[in-house]
Amino acid sequence: MRKSTLLRNRLQEPRAVVAPGVYDSLSARICEMAGFEALQHSGYGTAAAVLGQPDVGLLTLSEMVSQVRATARAVNIPVVGDSDNGFGNAINVYRTVQEYINAGAAGLFLEDQVAPKRCGHMEGKQVIPYEEMEGKLRAAMDARKDIDPDFIIIYRTDAIAVNGYSDALDRARKAAELGVDMIFIEAMETREQIEKTASELKDIPLMLNLIEGGKTPLVPVNEAEEMGYKWIVPALSSLYAAARGMLDVMREIKENGVSDKYLDRLFTFKEFTEVVHLENIKKLEEKYLPTSVIEEKYHGKEKIVG
Repeated sequence: MRKSTLLRNRLQEPRAVVAPGVYDSLSARICEMAGFEALQHSGYGTAAAVLGQPDVGLLTLSEMVSQVRATARAVNIPVVGDSDNGFGNAINVYRTVQEYINAGAAGLFLEDQVAPKRCGHMEGKQVIPYEEMEGKLRAAMDARKDIDPDFIIIYRTDAIAVNGYSDALDRARKAAELGVDMIFIEAMETREQIEKTASELKDIPLMLNLIEGGKTPLVPVNEAEEMGYKWIVPALSSLYAAARGMLDVMREIKENGVSDKYLDRLFTFKEFTEVVHLENIKKLEEKYLPTSVIEEKYHGKEKIVG
């Protein structure tokens, strides 16, 4: 069964899906190990990991598709892609959807910002008219028909920062009537807006994006689920945890020459082999390599790392 079909079926269940934001294969693998059942690919995280740059529309379609493909292949659970504003007009969106499907994504969200776009929690955003965005959404829904009809299309609107909450809600209603699979009102600024969105759009699945230090209040998952949110995304927790942890440990090594102060918070060499599935390599070798080669490589040892 396709991962898109798995996800579409899962979204029919009453419980919300908590889908942490991931930015590469390793973060995806770790979140899968932690027990999450689906993942949200992060464009913000991809810009940081691939370019070392902020999320201000610098990534190309090919760069994003490459990261989505690597992420989706690294795990056995569905991954929904961040496709920014579709990398152009409605014609570009048509191709973007096809590329994300072929990369193994189970869905994507598409936003109504102008190009170049920027992170939804930054200032300086601009949005296109809804009429233009509707054409992009129709192109997205048409593009999936022949390849993967279960592919999830999420409409993200960034209109709050530009035109106010009422316009964002109006755009969301129109997109829901158009037939998108889910609505994502980005950068809601108050709990009241979060609650009103859930009340006003209760007939369509909703995404809630939560960022430490962002514009949206951090709402516990159980409370967001009770409100009616279906796709709850701690969008940058994995990225920020990795970046902070790396900085702290490397500063310790720079200042004191050793990392032993942090050993209780680090994977060991052996433990990390489980993250990257090292022992699968040994199984493949035993399946395909001559016995003489195996004996020469391992000298009777059963594991690559003991």
